[in-house]
Amino acid sequence: MRVAIIGAGISGLATAYYLRQAKPDWEIRLFEKDDQVGGKVRSSQEKGFVFDWGPNGFLTNVDDTLDLAKNLGLADQLQVASDHARHRLLYKQGRLFDLPASPPKLLKTGLLNPYAKFRALAELSLGKASYTEESVYDFMARHFGKGVAETFAGPAVLGITAGDAKELSLDALFPRFRKLEHEHGSLIRAMMAAQQQAKASSRSSRLTSFNATGVQALSTALRDALLPCIRTAQELKLVSLEQGEYWLEFADGSVYTADKLILATPTFVMARLLTDLAPVAAAELGSIPYADVVVIGLGYDRIDVPQPLDAFGFLVARGEAVRSLGVLYSSSIFPDQAESDKVMLRVICGGSLDPEFIGLSDIEMLEVVRHDLSIAMGITAKPEFQQIVRWPRGIPQYTLGHGKKVAQIMHEIKSLSGLHLVGNAFYGVGVNDAVRDARRVVAELTT
Repeated sequence: MRVAIIGAGISGLATAYYLRQAKPDWEIRLFEKDDQVGGKVRSSQEKGFVFDWGPNGFLTNVDDTLDLAKNLGLADQLQVASDHARHRLLYKQGRLFDLPASPPKLLKTGLLNPYAKFRALAELSLGKASYTEESVYDFMARHFGKGVAETFAGPAVLGITAGDAKELSLDALFPRFRKLEHEHGSLIRAMMAAQQQAKASSRSSRLTSFNATGVQALSTALRDALLPCIRTAQELKLVSLEQGEYWLEFADGSVYTADKLILATPTFVMARLLTDLAPVAAAELGSIPYADVVVIGLGYDRIDVPQPLDAFGFLVARGEAVRSLGVLYSSSIFPDQAESDKVMLRVICGGSLDPEFIGLSDIEMLEVVRHDLSIAMGITAKPEFQQIVRWPRGIPQYTLGHGKKVAQIMHEIKSLSGLHLVGNAFYGVGVNDAVRDARRVVAELTT
């Protein structure tokens, strides 16, 4: 059996790895248009700083990526985030506030007026009910009131998808909250029940990465395990189906035929490749929006950063004098990402609400970000390290109707035997989601 996988980001790499384990006698080829695999799961090391280009780790509340890392022999490189990562901040009203992590802290926060706090606590009286699909903002407003939704919904979503809370689907992006609503009615009651379960269990959910090398350790280990299968600098131009075989024509003129085809690219690339084979699915795939994102790494001497760094970092409410979406205190989260007397920061910019940012020059971007850091953190010194990574159409946006759209896409491609789609545009945008989706596709192929 010949299997072609197109796209060697974390989804394609994990799919190839699991498939090779399940079917070692199959011929598997993993094609990547760039000269390096890993997609956004990449890191760089320079001047003693470690800079993650995309995600900075994965959560251990599920086994997906954790098990994969252990299977790859990375157990001794795993690094759990420091306790500082539990503390998160919000920049609003011209200063940094602690983000309340519990109902008692919500009552004490200066981010809400007394009426908004009273309305939020009234959420306890909500009973079980059934609602149609809602945006993240509308869901939060219905449960906790507009004051809470206006303050917290936007920054929370920006920190995950760089998107707009009023446009993104709660049901597609955070299905767990809908499940909790069905089970408990009140999310506060659900939170209390979850805390009790956590106390009774030895398991905790912690952000985890890899010491010294950052998240790229995962994609590098996958690459090394799959070297015989990988073909880089191979951009797929055309796909055709002839007598039950997929004919793949690449930009360099080479051709590969496969019995099974797995597309692990962004959906706009899938749409282009499937225009003739599956026009209905291609149209739906092409309609999934993406947000442009820019990640900027800045390294400083600790003495040049007057702000305390005992936190994960901060998100920025819109309408403030700070244009950045948020700042991660990378060397506080993972101390190995800078030397002991240094500070590593990651600034996230752009997104759905600031699409013009990605069009700025490097100089203009750095001017904006350094201005933001001077206002929010009091940093005026020039960084010792700086790197800019642009991700055009970097994060898929799960807008209202996303679940139905994905269901239709998957239904339509069933008519093409041997074709499978995998990636973070379908069932979750995180690293765990991508690994879990890879396992879904392998299960479909092998059962």
